Amino acid sequence: MNTFKWFSLFSFIALFIYLMNKAGYVFNDFVQFYVNDLLVVPLTATLAMWFMRMLLQQKKLALRSWQILFIVMMYSLLFEALLPHFIKRYTGDPVDVLMYIAGGLFFYKVMNC
Repeated sequence: MNTFKWFSLFSFIALFIYLMNKAGYVFNDFVQFYVNDLLVVPLTATLAMWFMRMLLQQKKLALRSWQILFIVMMYSLLFEALLPHFIKRYTGDPVDVLMYIAGGLFFYKVMNC
């Protein structure tokens, strides 16, 4: 499956979960709390890759491992370490960090082409 198809599938899943939550539906704990964390890094990295391809006019550009690691680290630090100190809605959860890492690894191995 190519990057666009993965991106479309992941976008649909994330949007579906978000809209169902807004409508009051509560999923099981894994879906409710972790699936969107798993999907956010591949979605963000794909958008970054497409933007860089457009900006640099390189159709075959792939993100380097350090760039993916940077995205993982930024999500981890921002949403699991920094924001929980300032906004009550956010809670630091080490499992979220594992989901960011897993999403980054999936992007690196499968989607980064």
